[in-house]
Amino acid sequence: MKVINCAKCNEEYAIDLNKPEEWYCPYCDNLYSIATDKLSVEKLQERCDRYEKALTEIYNLHYCLNPTEKGKCGLIAHDALAAIGGDDE
Repeated sequence: MKVINCAKCNEEYAIDLNKPEEWYCPYCDNLYSIATDKLSVEKLQERCDRYEKALTEIYNLHYCLNPTEKGKCGLIAHDALAAIGGDDE
């Protein structure tokens, strides 16, 4: 379930993510559209990009300070970058 606000009447209601055929607002019968969440997706992508950049900087800084060993911070940043699909070189 996901709670959303109707784009037409702005009333809050819940939708079952597994049943897109039932994504109608019970107040005005407006069909919920994934496109209305596009802004949310864009904001999440921007946030992910910032996190990836920060982790890359942590990894690179730690590696520059300790080129012979990555250390705990470097390994954590390396693993986090690998988990989100960032540059893990």
